[in-house]
Amino acid sequence: MNVRVARAAWAWGRGVSCRRGASSFLLPPPGAVDVEELLRDATAAEEGPREASVRRLPGQCSVLLFPGQGSQVVGMGRGLLRYPRVRELYAAAHRVLGYDLLELSLHGPQEALDRTVHCQPAVFVASLAAVEKLHHLQPAVIENCVAAAGFSVGEFAALVFAGAMEFCEGSAVSPEEFLQVSLQTHQDVAG
Repeated sequence: MNVRVARAAWAWGRGVSCRRGASSFLLPPPGAVDVEELLRDATAAEEGPREASVRRLPGQCSVLLFPGQGSQVVGMGRGLLRYPRVRELYAAAHRVLGYDLLELSLHGPQEALDRTVHCQPAVFVASLAAVEKLHHLQPAVIENCVAAAGFSVGEFAALVFAGAMEFCEGSAVSPEEFLQVSLQTHQDVAG
């Protein structure tokens, strides 16, 4: 799914999806295209005849950057609960995690929220809840998003936003899996 389609799906109110048997990040998703083939196609497209393309001004584009572990604080998410689908995000996280993440995020204690096993899902879900607020208040920002990135666990929120990962995959990632995927991502980029 390309980023434009993913943004459109998000902006049109795609529901929170959870699939049983979600990937373990070791295998590419069904229908994934080989990176070599993508690069070959991109090079061929660049060498072909140039079409008149509409270039957007920087003020007409947006980039979303999602926060990482360490940005958690008791009470986070409280102001987001009035926006559509935010409670649905927290309910899905409750089903996946087996505990009430919303209660922990709103009332703490801070020591429990600071534990890696709790803060990573809390930051992940609060980040996607903030996207819901942004979609409600400024939908053009979502529709004109040209890139999404994240720091630490924010990488998973960016992947879910872009449509590259299911919500339940991101909310259920263990600290060990997070580290494995994060290291692999950095090796691929440095590679």
